Amino acid sequence: MQRQHFHHEAKSAMAYMVDQDTLHIRLRVTKNTTDHVKMIYGDPFLYKHHKDSDRHAWHPFEDGATMEKTYQTEAFDYFFIAVKPTFKRMKYAFLIDEKYLFGSREFIDLKQEPSLRYNLFNYFNFPFLNGEDRFKAPQWSEDQVWYSIFPSRFNNQNEAINPKGTKAWDSVEDFSNNDRFGGDLEGIMAKLDYIKDMGFTGIYLTPIFFASSEHKYDTIDYKMIDPSFGTNEDFKRLVDEAHKRDIKIMLDAVFNHTGLEHPFFLDVIKNKEKSPYFNGFFIKDKTKPILPLSLEALRQKDRKTLKKIFSDPKKLNYHTFAFTPFMPKINTMDETMQAYLMDVTSYWMENYNIDGWRLDVSNEIPHAFWRKFRKHVKAICEDAYIVGENWDNSTPWLQGDQYDAVMNYEILFPIWQYFGLHEDFPPYDAHEFIHRINHVLTTYPNHVLKAMYNLVDSHDTARIMTICNHDQRRVQQAYLFLFAFPGSPSIFYGGELGISGEHDPKNRRCMPWDEKKQNHEMKAFMKKLIELRKTTDAFKQPKFIWHKQNDRQVLMFEKDRVLFILNTQDTTASIALPKPFINQEIYDLWYQRALTLGETLTLDAFDFMIIKR
Repeated sequence: MQRQHFHHEAKSAMAYMVDQDTLHIRLRVTKNTTDHVKMIYGDPFLYKHHKDSDRHAWHPFEDGATMEKTYQTEAFDYFFIAVKPTFKRMKYAFLIDEKYLFGSREFIDLKQEPSLRYNLFNYFNFPFLNGEDRFKAPQWSEDQVWYSIFPSRFNNQNEAINPKGTKAWDSVEDFSNNDRFGGDLEGIMAKLDYIKDMGFTGIYLTPIFFASSEHKYDTIDYKMIDPSFGTNEDFKRLVDEAHKRDIKIMLDAVFNHTGLEHPFFLDVIKNKEKSPYFNGFFIKDKTKPILPLSLEALRQKDRKTLKKIFSDPKKLNYHTFAFTPFMPKINTMDETMQAYLMDVTSYWMENYNIDGWRLDVSNEIPHAFWRKFRKHVKAICEDAYIVGENWDNSTPWLQGDQYDAVMNYEILFPIWQYFGLHEDFPPYDAHEFIHRINHVLTTYPNHVLKAMYNLVDSHDTARIMTICNHDQRRVQQAYLFLFAFPGSPSIFYGGELGISGEHDPKNRRCMPWDEKKQNHEMKAFMKKLIELRKTTDAFKQPKFIWHKQNDRQVLMFEKDRVLFILNTQDTTASIALPKPFINQEIYDLWYQRALTLGETLTLDAFDFMIIKR
């Protein structure tokens, strides 16, 4: 047995405070190396007089507390223990098979060197459980069911404010990003009772501030509701009406970039270095013009011509979001720009009482800015929710000093690969899916998982119905797993009605309010699933007990005495039950009935069961 088979990092996702008194400790071990790991731990300063001599010896609290083998991936096993250090300090090392000591510096064979068992210089250290360092997200976040709305395509209620060229609702099948259908804030207000009746408890709105595009990610005025959506007063009414129904409102903070015609950038175009906002953007060469031609000339060009003008990103004289010339990137560390963005944040929180912020392109913005942003937001409302748009592992942003959560794309892609049929994503079987999910479960602390914003699609992806090749049975199973994962599930508007659509713009089709065009079976399923998650605490718990089957298209897992069984194939499956459920009277949570099970059960193609013992 060798040291390289073991990995642990102190003060990380492998050793973290879960509350004022408790530490969670994880150890990663090369797969199938051992089944027996214990932890020796104690206070670093607690020495006692040795009964047989004049010496003092270190006195651990536990000289071998058993760690639980929790999860397994393709390459690793993970062991876990929760401990409460008596004096809020802890030195610790790992005892392997009662023979070896894995410490911070050495891997010791205790048979050969028993005197090194308590050598604290080789122990990992958690110096002190400082409450200020603990990750704390709003308690309410883990109970949310979010409804994500792309406002311009949700509901057109006030036709008087329709922008020029607005088309009749849902009248065009082959639409583009720039097609306007007139969705507005009054349209959302008119459907609040529908949203409430479905069971959603929060609304995330993609950008609603004044911008030139239909998607509004090119902000011109951060303190003004886009006129095509309504007025600031309309938004105030929306928040108030939502709150009356216990529905929270989260806005999109597009602080990575502005629109080309934001007044600050216009001033830079005009005055270059003399502009007070020059350092608020990333200008590459101050000796050259900002734009390749005048702004007036740009405004007169058609879209094809503009694409040609900006076809070579190397010739752009300013950094942008992606290579989009109409979205100049903000220097958020510039004091003037930083003060402006903090003022914008205060404006919507203090005057309109919003409940949270989703941070656009958040991983491209300096950590230092988000630390200041968090302090600013939490000073206004400690219970506000901050969600980053990070598509990858986001541990550096989830240390308690920046975000409360991220949009959890880390589970979206495994869900697509197991439940979906999309040609761009290689399929997983159940065992591969479990390994990928276990990777996520061991990447983040348990209480961070409970705060996450989870999704199976969004305004930036194809819809799950398309990913599943329009097979509603697969879609329902994908949603079921989403709702059984810790954190708050989010449904992209129309997902509850089975809307399909490839990547943007087809995923942003108009909401079908004509009941003849709605999928009522899917709607009833979603409403029932939301209610079940609200009334069954097991759905929210972070601990999974996987029951792998020989049939690699059957997924079975247990959470807090609730067993989830999904047959994800076109054929009937005979499934062996775990021992605690055999010959027991259980309760079928989906159909709300008592059952007595034998040793096996049979599930039809793409059927599922949720049973409680």
